[in-house]
Amino acid sequence: MVIIYGTEHCSYCKLAVALAKDYNLSYDYRDAKEWKETFLETFPDAKTVPQIIWNDRRIGGYTEFATEVESTIGGYGDGQI
Repeated sequence: MVIIYGTEHCSYCKLAVALAKDYNLSYDYRDAKEWKETFLETFPDAKTVPQIIWNDRRIGGYTEFATEVESTIGGYGDGQI
């Protein structure tokens, strides 16, 4: 399960959701403003969104998520797996 904390106007948040969809990953999108208390407890040093958790592990932002997807299940989207 992927949990994506983001905001409505964040382009990287939208990319993170699209990436999860592209790889058929089960995800839960949470608006960081609505989940502010949980967000701040989970990511006390975060300065940007998205902030992503995958399989109960803090991944980081979109770039780290994309790297993790590629190293874990890369090639899935282009028929290599």
